[in-house]
Amino acid sequence: MSQLILVEKKEGYAVLTLNRPEKMNAISKQMTEEFYQAVIELKKENLKFLVVTGAGDRAFCAGGDLRELHGEMNAEQAYATLHPMKEVLYELATFPVPTIAVLNGQARGGGCEIATACDFRYGTESASFGFVQANLGIIPGWGGGTLLYQRVKSDIAAHWLMDADMYTAKQVYRIGWLHKMITVNWGEDIFSSFLNKTPEQMKIFKRQYMEHMDLQTLSERMDREVRQCSLLWESDEHKEAVRNFEAKRKR
Repeated sequence: MSQLILVEKKEGYAVLTLNRPEKMNAISKQMTEEFYQAVIELKKENLKFLVVTGAGDRAFCAGGDLRELHGEMNAEQAYATLHPMKEVLYELATFPVPTIAVLNGQARGGGCEIATACDFRYGTESASFGFVQANLGIIPGWGGGTLLYQRVKSDIAAHWLMDADMYTAKQVYRIGWLHKMITVNWGEDIFSSFLNKTPEQMKIFKRQYMEHMDLQTLSERMDREVRQCSLLWESDEHKEAVRNFEAKRKR
């Protein structure tokens, strides 16, 4: 069985790659398990920073795999399926050194949630990004909406979540969600300013950053968002939206 999460250790940092390019790196249950274990293991390493990216050049991540996140689950089943990825996002958000999402292509739905769990986001100029969950009759299901309020101004976060539209790289750079625009053929040079720091410096910088995140309640607030999404999973609006999406995909 092929690895769905690839981990490559470099000089001073590690790269974690979502490795399901034929499915636009959509997250499956097996992928979630591998993702969590990889992040936990990397916490033990003496890194300067962690990079999270996707395989291929089409997408960073298209969100959850609809074969497993289908519309027929009840609220409890949805919560049991969604919650493990919330734990992945929390571990990313509280990782001991800075995390950088390198968005090699579009990020949609849960893909934006993963990117938002990282401290910084670098994206290709041609890509688009969107919290589109509201168009499916739900809200972010992995706690990424809660994290979005930590990353950009609250009114901008609220508008993007409710708007549920795909934004260009220039748009998300302007609102502060994207920190750097890169080319498709990006290389290690995009990390040059981080590479000349020590692991000790980066750990201190990350601790300072997390002091502004109200960590005492972050996990609880993310859990609450997952629970609220799970309750919406049973709605007719969500079931119809998933059926329509799957019908379009089969055409």
